[in-house]
Amino acid sequence: MSLLLSKHPIPFYYCIGIKIMARSKRLRQCEITTEDEVQLNGNEQSPVLQTQHIIEHDADASSNSDSDSASENEPQVQEQVDHEYNDTLEIEDDQGHTTNKRGMTRAKDVWNLPNGQRIVIKCNKFGQPVKKGGGILGGWLGTLSRKGNFCSLSYNSWKKVPNTVKTELIQLTRTKFKLPMDNNVNAWILKSVSRKWKDYKCELKAKYMIEDYTEQQIVNVVPKEIVPQQWVDLVHYWFSEKSQLYSRIGRASRAKHTTPHTTGSMSFARKRQEFEEKNQREPGRIEFFAITHKSKDGSYINTAASNFVSDAMVKVNASITSGSSVSASELENNAFIGMKGKDRYGRVRGYGIGVVPTQVFGPQAYIGNVRYDDNIEEVQRLKSKIQLIQDTYESRLVGMQEEYESKLDMIHQNYESRMSGMQSQLNEVTSILLNFVRPSDILGAEPRGRTST
Repeated sequence: MSLLLSKHPIPFYYCIGIKIMARSKRLRQCEITTEDEVQLNGNEQSPVLQTQHIIEHDADASSNSDSDSASENEPQVQEQVDHEYNDTLEIEDDQGHTTNKRGMTRAKDVWNLPNGQRIVIKCNKFGQPVKKGGGILGGWLGTLSRKGNFCSLSYNSWKKVPNTVKTELIQLTRTKFKLPMDNNVNAWILKSVSRKWKDYKCELKAKYMIEDYTEQQIVNVVPKEIVPQQWVDLVHYWFSEKSQLYSRIGRASRAKHTTPHTTGSMSFARKRQEFEEKNQREPGRIEFFAITHKSKDGSYINTAASNFVSDAMVKVNASITSGSSVSASELENNAFIGMKGKDRYGRVRGYGIGVVPTQVFGPQAYIGNVRYDDNIEEVQRLKSKIQLIQDTYESRLVGMQEEYESKLDMIHQNYESRMSGMQSQLNEVTSILLNFVRPSDILGAEPRGRTST
């Protein structure tokens, strides 16, 4: 009788000895199969699922999980990102004192921060962490999502995770990172952990869910980093009809994506921030798509990406030629939506985790932009005022310096004049005295009339 048909559980390592092809199947791609990834009511994200390759289950590997590929629901091609390595990292202690640190900082180093010390994180107007600190935060959340005592694998859906657990995740994150007290930031933290948690389950499924193996065979081998009961619950869900249905939907949706991005572990929020700082403006929607779908040599990742940008820009140029009064950014957005379809509820393609359409296109976005413009004008006004004060101060300082030097010269001249006068008077007195004193007296000679005995 074949060992695979045995009624008794068979050790996994023994099965591998028989099915030599099992190992290679670990490297296949998979789709996440959780309840909240299929839209039964039309109010959630599409069931498009993240494709990932197998990585090691340690802090260093999970620290690279800070990618917006999840939020963009498209595959990615890893590109080495090293321009942020030399950015200064600001660390604040419980007394409010800050120190600057340069160089790479791994996510696991965050766990070893001394008590009271936090990494200062800067966020954009959407509440998304940016710059080097944002990358470290994303990587650290990746390690958090893999810890069963924080993010249990027993839950089939992130919606079923208790709110008390989610609150604890936010509080724990804020003990390691100094973040703005903003609800958008808290929402970003939970969405980021949620995505990384799902990605982790995807990796586990790709590594251990081997075709033709029974549920019990897979349950028997518990990965060392996973709580045993959580592993049992997770494997049981994989074999459920609901999970298999979602998996089929996910595979069909995944097949429609033909343009992987090339930002690697760098989130779209950080990539967008980098562009804005360099160009002093926000990128157009098609422009940003082109940026995030090119390799280092400037070529598009594939023909599909190149054709999309070309066709979209043809539409934009046609609208401009026709004399449209719509702004260039709106024309790009209209062309993008016309070719890619409308953004689904709860996300905006090209903006990353946590951004919703009302923040980009609604009244809130307009008010935010007006406020942002007002802030820029106020900053410029304050800078001009500071510069005026500085110029006035420097002018006064130069005047005071010249006045001081002039007075010092006058005092010196008076001193020299008085010393010269006193020297003249002294010479006159000396001359008068010499008229009454004999040279012999001055030389110590004996007085006249006195003889020695």
